[in-house]
Amino acid sequence: MMMCLTLPIYAADIPFTTEDLDTFSKQLDTAEKDFEQYGNDITRLNSLHATAAGLGQKAQACITQYEHEQTQIQQATDSLGESATTDDKDVQQKRTELETKKQQVDKTLAQCRLINLRATTLLDSSLKSQQNLLKQQLFAPSQSLFTHLYTLLLEPGIWKQELAGLVNKLLQPLINWHNLIVALSYGIAGLLVGLLWSIHKRRQYRQQTPAIHETSPTLAAVWRSLLRVMPYVLFAGLSGLSLYFYPAGTPIIPQFMQLLLVFSLSYGILHSLLRTTAQVEGIVPADKKAGNKLYTWARLLLFSTMTGVVVHSQLFDSTSLENAEPSHLVALIRITCGTVIGIALTRLIWLMSLHFLFIKRTRLHLLTTLCIVLAVGSLWLGYRNVASFLFTGVFGTLFLLLVALLLIKIPSEVFDGLDEGRVEWQQRLREQLGLKPGQFIPGLIWLRLTNTMVINSLLIILLLRLWGMSEQSQTNLIHQLRNGIDIAGFTLEPLRIIGGLLVLALLVSVTQVFKKHVSESWLRRTSLSRGAREASTTISGYIGILMAILIGLSVAGIQFEKLAIIAGALSVGIGFGLQNIVNNFVSGLILLFERPIRRGDWIKVGTAEGYVREISIRSTTIQTFDRSDIIVPNSEIISGQVTNMMLNDNFGRLILPIGVAYGSDTEQVMMILREAATAHPAVLKERTDMKINVFFRGFGADSLDFELRCFIRDIESKLGVTSDLNLAIDKAFRQQGIDIPFPQRTVHLVKNSEVPAKSTDLG
Repeated sequence: MMMCLTLPIYAADIPFTTEDLDTFSKQLDTAEKDFEQYGNDITRLNSLHATAAGLGQKAQACITQYEHEQTQIQQATDSLGESATTDDKDVQQKRTELETKKQQVDKTLAQCRLINLRATTLLDSSLKSQQNLLKQQLFAPSQSLFTHLYTLLLEPGIWKQELAGLVNKLLQPLINWHNLIVALSYGIAGLLVGLLWSIHKRRQYRQQTPAIHETSPTLAAVWRSLLRVMPYVLFAGLSGLSLYFYPAGTPIIPQFMQLLLVFSLSYGILHSLLRTTAQVEGIVPADKKAGNKLYTWARLLLFSTMTGVVVHSQLFDSTSLENAEPSHLVALIRITCGTVIGIALTRLIWLMSLHFLFIKRTRLHLLTTLCIVLAVGSLWLGYRNVASFLFTGVFGTLFLLLVALLLIKIPSEVFDGLDEGRVEWQQRLREQLGLKPGQFIPGLIWLRLTNTMVINSLLIILLLRLWGMSEQSQTNLIHQLRNGIDIAGFTLEPLRIIGGLLVLALLVSVTQVFKKHVSESWLRRTSLSRGAREASTTISGYIGILMAILIGLSVAGIQFEKLAIIAGALSVGIGFGLQNIVNNFVSGLILLFERPIRRGDWIKVGTAEGYVREISIRSTTIQTFDRSDIIVPNSEIISGQVTNMMLNDNFGRLILPIGVAYGSDTEQVMMILREAATAHPAVLKERTDMKINVFFRGFGADSLDFELRCFIRDIESKLGVTSDLNLAIDKAFRQQGIDIPFPQRTVHLVKNSEVPAKSTDLG
């Protein structure tokens, strides 16, 4: 019992002190007062939401720490046993200290829980207030289309008055002309530089087609679009950048430049993808007629959108100080622009659905049409905020989908080229990896998966933000993705998983390079046999892949001590359903270490005969003489009978049976057979244990039977040597007049001399 008194019962360093908790309480008091005072200010609510979320996380960490402290104190108290009057004085003193410490921890823990409760309540209240304010702003009604038409048509002179006020305001805009001229100067300089660069690159493009076309058709289309729109991009980009640092007094000009920049890039990319020379998978090229339709509706969309940006700016919000609402004429112009934008965008997306297959597969044109109809209808009914929200969401979604399509398709085409070796740099890389034609790059599948996961995740997060997710909610989501998501007691960390996949892909590719250098550089300088070198290379490759998997799992956050449970579950499966797989696996290891067969050996396994092309960890591939492949499980090779024609060397024996006609000189026949074998260069003659033997086997039914037996240097040339020897023997027999008899058969015909009696004539 006394030994437990020496154990530490609480941590020495406590990150949350009483002063910290008092500070948290004061911050909550201030935040609660601000919420009561500024509960209708969306900006202050966002700040309060962030403050409450941060205090809640700190309070939760405090609760976790002191609950752990509480558990340690309880364990130490239990180790002392029940209190008794006979206890030692030190034990009683330690029990008193533990009780005092427990009371302090309980008090602090209660304070942490109270702070967490207050922070959670404030967080929920601010979130509900934010949602209510956003809902009120979104569905705030204004005058409808019919009200504006009724007022302008039935009230005489009002449209003239509003038009005059609008013209007067536009003639006196609050613009910093100096900053605007500087921005336009930067833009014009960028335009000239872009024109010169575009002309130079187009001339090079016509002289020599770059290798980027074969590497990635989609990337080539993006490159062509940059050649086309780079002057406009530099003009809009430099002008907008200058106006960002030195504003011109009205936000309409930067918005105009941003719109021009985004539309130029989007139009240029789509135009290049739809060209007949692009040949991008999943995209049907547009002919001249279809291209003209797309161009017409795209110009209408650009013109109406830019007009909409102008008429929705602050310059048109009010024509008088007495009335903050826009005039009926301005409202009517805005509704008209929104309607034209909706029609042009709907028509354009339907035309594009004929060429972009993913639009049809996802029914994107139908969803876009539905949103545009709702937006135009809301605009007509006076819900301008709803219409603006839907228009912004549709435009932003289409742009994000275009960017995601490029970011997924371009790497996919590059990866396909690496697997096939389309261009020179890809072929050099495949040579460095030691890959054969048609063999995929190991680990590349994980890069494909990682790229798809990252792009789709970013797309989903941006779409959620675009369609109404608050900034604080997005920050919390990113925080959860970075720190992990608790699912049924298991922490899922997406970022670590993606990092693990990247590490796995990189290490598997490095393992392939390592195998190649081990085989070609290191093992070739050793005294190992060919089979031993191949076995060592194969085993090093499996060890490298195993290490890559373990390191990838470690980076992904998988705890190896928990793998014991998985191993126990696998042991049950191995005992029942995985016996054959494990048997083949162990047999493969035996083949690699014992090497009864090697790659290139001529073997016979059951009815299969041919050359060993590959020995993997589970099976062996045998290529027959008619070029068909037979997959033989390794367990059959280990447990069955295998004939290896080339185990220790390539020597082999030929047996040629020969028959000559009766009456031939037998000694001359034996001499001819021996001379024919001796004259052939592939027949072994110098080894005493592999002599040339000729035997007179006996008297056959039709011939005198002889047999020539000899050994050749390479058993793979068995058929060719046999043919050469037969030709030489036939030629020698003809010169010596020795005949090879045909099979003979004697047929005896028996003639019957008895004549049948004639029938009696009764007539």
